[in-house]
Amino acid sequence: MRILFYQWNAYNLYDIKETLSALGHEVVMLDKPIPHIEKDDTYTDWLADSLKKASFDIVFSINFFPVLATACHESATPYVCWNCDSPLLAMYHQAVFYPTNFIFTFDRTNVEEMHALGVKNVFHLPLAAAAKRLNTQIDKTKEVLYPVSFIGRLYEKNSYDRIAAKLPDYLAGYLECAMNAQLAVSDGNLFDLLLTDEICDRLEEITDYRQSDDSFADIRMLFATTVLGFKTASMERIRNLNALSLSGSKVHLFTDSTTNPLVGVTIHPSVDYLSQMPQIFYQSGINLNMTIPNIKSGIPLRVWDILGSQSFLLTNYQSELCEHFTPGKHFAIFESKEDLTAKVDFYLRHDTLRQKIALTGWEAIQKDHTYEQRIRQIMQIIQQ
Repeated sequence: MRILFYQWNAYNLYDIKETLSALGHEVVMLDKPIPHIEKDDTYTDWLADSLKKASFDIVFSINFFPVLATACHESATPYVCWNCDSPLLAMYHQAVFYPTNFIFTFDRTNVEEMHALGVKNVFHLPLAAAAKRLNTQIDKTKEVLYPVSFIGRLYEKNSYDRIAAKLPDYLAGYLECAMNAQLAVSDGNLFDLLLTDEICDRLEEITDYRQSDDSFADIRMLFATTVLGFKTASMERIRNLNALSLSGSKVHLFTDSTTNPLVGVTIHPSVDYLSQMPQIFYQSGINLNMTIPNIKSGIPLRVWDILGSQSFLLTNYQSELCEHFTPGKHFAIFESKEDLTAKVDFYLRHDTLRQKIALTGWEAIQKDHTYEQRIRQIMQIIQQ
């Protein structure tokens, strides 16, 4: 199959591209950036004309791009994408209904929502681990350097903090309570329920959140994801890292975020996804995952990367995790700040058990969750 692959700085672009090539497909990179991903007539016309003249079997991208979908529709070229973000606001666009689309996304709740809206060619497909790359890349002779580590952002620069001063006291108080309620839930997203019609009407009056004419994302969706979701993730990450540090755990954070709110956490610069991150996972006694509330049921990429690095994972609960793995056998779950500190203390005192769990999780990855297996699933569905 001859594939035109849209290039942007997605973490898993290299692994997907290499897998497609290894499976015998010819991959040509589309490296011309899209200035406006929702609507760009100049780019759409150029790409549609190019596709009519070229002989590509499909256009492929990581995440859904309405401009790519439109150009493929106009040129009668199948458009295939695999979403690694959820919810992806670009999905709430009229271009999602084109019959030329084949959309794969890792969060089942998003698939169900799209089906309910009448979008037909949307399929559930979990993310994966680059098993072959990780197996050859990691130096397993090196010992643990970091008792507890987290690689990721603190989301301290978020939309909520930028608009908080505009909010009336009662509304600010309500939203603070909503975020604290979300923090008390280890799975699922409460914002859809807590952002009532009355609250949304008031937010629309105060804020300037607007989408393009072709978008059908409403204020509830926009505010729950771009505002409350990131702010809640920031609160949770800062709270949990501080709780671990204050409990006596030696916590290491690798980030490009401002870390002023943290106490006693050892800060490292952000690391390269491909060349540095896998080794840090392997040399960490416990690797933390704290899923942003925007991901309602799916398994984020960090989980796959940790397990694929034969490293121990301690994560919040996500419902889809238990469809593929068993807590206590492949990884460990924490359900609250107090449970997190207790689990860290327990597993740091039980090296043999921790290493056994990491190995069992890695074996499950090798068997059922590689990029090769996922890409074959995509191709099978397209060909059907």
